[in-house]
Amino acid sequence: MKKIVMFFGSDRAFVERIPKTYRNLSDIAMQMDDENKQMQLVLVGLPGNENAPSKTKKSKIKVNNFIIFADEYSSVNEHVIINFLSFISKLSITNMYIQNPPIHLQEQIKRAFGDLNIIEEIPQKYNMVTEKTIRSINIEFDKRVIGQQAVKEQILKAIFPIMKNVQCKPIVLLFYGNSGIGKTETAQFLTEQIGGKILRKQFSMYQNNEFANYLFGGKYNEKSFAKDLIARDSNVILLDEFDKAYSVFHSAFYQLFDEGIYEDQNYRVDVRHAIIICTSNYKSKDEIKEKLGDPIFNRFDGVIKFEDLSQEAKKIIATKELKELDEEKIIPENVKKILVEQSTKLENAREIRRLIKDTKSLIEIREICK
Repeated sequence: MKKIVMFFGSDRAFVERIPKTYRNLSDIAMQMDDENKQMQLVLVGLPGNENAPSKTKKSKIKVNNFIIFADEYSSVNEHVIINFLSFISKLSITNMYIQNPPIHLQEQIKRAFGDLNIIEEIPQKYNMVTEKTIRSINIEFDKRVIGQQAVKEQILKAIFPIMKNVQCKPIVLLFYGNSGIGKTETAQFLTEQIGGKILRKQFSMYQNNEFANYLFGGKYNEKSFAKDLIARDSNVILLDEFDKAYSVFHSAFYQLFDEGIYEDQNYRVDVRHAIIICTSNYKSKDEIKEKLGDPIFNRFDGVIKFEDLSQEAKKIIATKELKELDEEKIIPENVKKILVEQSTKLENAREIRRLIKDTKSLIEIREICK
């Protein structure tokens, strides 16, 4: 073995680092399984077969570049990971590249090869908040997130310490307000400004027992929060519908919010300098304190309210959506004016978008059925 690279980060960044020609874990494991299933039939006593044959020693499989992708931990039997050194002892490997190895796998590799000075640990480098980012957010925010002018200044104030390197721990923000008025859109906008693909986890999708396994980690082949964090492609993390998480699980986030470290039984993840955005449908800070409690509330660097959309904001959103959804100009101008006026009677941007999409579909259907 000449080189072992343990890479921690996204699929995209890992693929950029590995050689173009390689063999991966699943491929090798399948070959070894096939070879183990082969049977040799020898009839002793026939001419040339007077004695039982001695077992032939299998030659090692030669692999120049051996790659282990993060999603392969769930595609092979667990014993391959638990007894990894035994597995690779059957291979003749020149270079090995491993994406997001679990702690147990890291320990095995360091125990066997740590003295050889061939192990390189490479964490993914994420884009940081810069002065250019701050200026761009200031210029572009109101064009993208309609009707939330007061939010922009609060966000800039909250993320400024990361740019100045005043703190290493993540910036943790709680967005609150009614549904469909710009909270998720703001998180996506920030990701676009900083770069990368947002990591979005919707807590409402997990039930009690399922959420415990997800948060604290289970087997290697099961999904976990730590596994998702370590595979993120940007330093913006969206914990959508944070208010749907049971309060008994809040303590799982203390170290993450305080230090930027998240640990379960399989992984230890560093998310320092990240921006963690939690969204909720709470109506006031008093309600947040009552429902979440002081221990988690006091860990937020910013608690930012998103106001209900004004009549003017709804009209601007409707006009913007019409431009984006009706590039073919299927909707007549007089109908567009009616839609803009009707938008003021709706609650949020999602309802406005749905009204426009449904109207456009209905016009097209009527044209087909003429």
